[in-house]
Amino acid sequence: MAPVLIVDMQTLYLITGVTVLATAATVMFLRPLHDPSAPVLGLHALAMSLAGNALLVAGLTADDHESLARGVAVVGVGAAAIVGCEAVRRLYGARPRPAMLFAFLFLLVAGTLGFDALRSDGALRIAFVESLVTVAAVLTAVRVARARDPAAEVVRRVLIAAVALYALASITGAVRILRTPLPVSAPGVDVDTLGLVTMALDALVPMAVTGLMLAAVHSRMADELRAMATTDPLTRLLSRRVLFDSGEPLLASTRLSGRMVAAMMVDIDHFKQINDVHGHAAGDAVLRHCARQLRAGARAEALAARYGGEEFCLLVPIERERDAFVAAERLRHRIASQPCIVNDTTVQMTVSIGVAIHEHGQRLAQLLARADELLYEAKRAGRNRVVSADSPADQPDLALLVV
Repeated sequence: MAPVLIVDMQTLYLITGVTVLATAATVMFLRPLHDPSAPVLGLHALAMSLAGNALLVAGLTADDHESLARGVAVVGVGAAAIVGCEAVRRLYGARPRPAMLFAFLFLLVAGTLGFDALRSDGALRIAFVESLVTVAAVLTAVRVARARDPAAEVVRRVLIAAVALYALASITGAVRILRTPLPVSAPGVDVDTLGLVTMALDALVPMAVTGLMLAAVHSRMADELRAMATTDPLTRLLSRRVLFDSGEPLLASTRLSGRMVAAMMVDIDHFKQINDVHGHAAGDAVLRHCARQLRAGARAEALAARYGGEEFCLLVPIERERDAFVAAERLRHRIASQPCIVNDTTVQMTVSIGVAIHEHGQRLAQLLARADELLYEAKRAGRNRVVSADSPADQPDLALLVV
């Protein structure tokens, strides 16, 4: 291939090194703002720092591929790529594997600086490093491809492509450098089209990966903020505000479809006694356990929220009024039959439930107030029961009939 560009490689190394170090500083600055991902961003910033310093070494030393300084620079860039791949893997849920990381780094350093053939042959040394980087990049791409990231699925797919492209550039560079002798020391180096593309990918893909990692972290933070604004932090059920925001549209949509909505107010019986006997930590565990049972036992289209304290609320679309009582009895029996285990202690719990059916022209607040009245009727009647408008509080336990 004919040369297409005259590149001052020393200047290129220096400019790229300074840019990479500036990027590492930016990542370190942003790291405290993303607490859950801080270790991953710190590892990636370390990788960028290694790369930036290695490129500065390459730019400040003579353009002699056989020199020790150039060998150190090559090892530094390779180490940066391997550490960066580990950061991406951990971002997508891979368990930290220090042994594997150290094995890669040991093989890199020992191979390039410990063997005479690699230490004395610049082309062979670079090809060896590029091959190791290719393996690390392929493993990273496979890990990211197996992961799922609902907060930033598009970013994940682009990141797979970027890492795979980097692996392709690395192996292409290794093959090319073995087939083409390295130039002798010179201030300017002819670069053909393939070489230019390979170098551009080697330089630009890590920067793109940095941007994609930050985009993924920001998307996850946005998801967490949305979850904090819409869910109860202890039980992970909907918050009371979201219940009202989503409840009115649910009433309207079911009315148009000819269905009904049942409101169920659920209260844990003797919750204060649970706190007094087992402690507040156990009380929190009971709240979480009850929330899980309600969510697991309710229909998929139901809205389940923590209404306040030990009280929960469900809005359940139903076909017939009778279905509401049956569904509530199932929930009551489910919770009573599955005690909460706290530190090897079994905490038995029951709930009382008030069930009201939405009537035409009734607002959500009125529906919930009616369900709350029925809940207190269940409490006054002895607790651990379901009370609805057409079912007396003293009726027999129907759990065996509906479960």
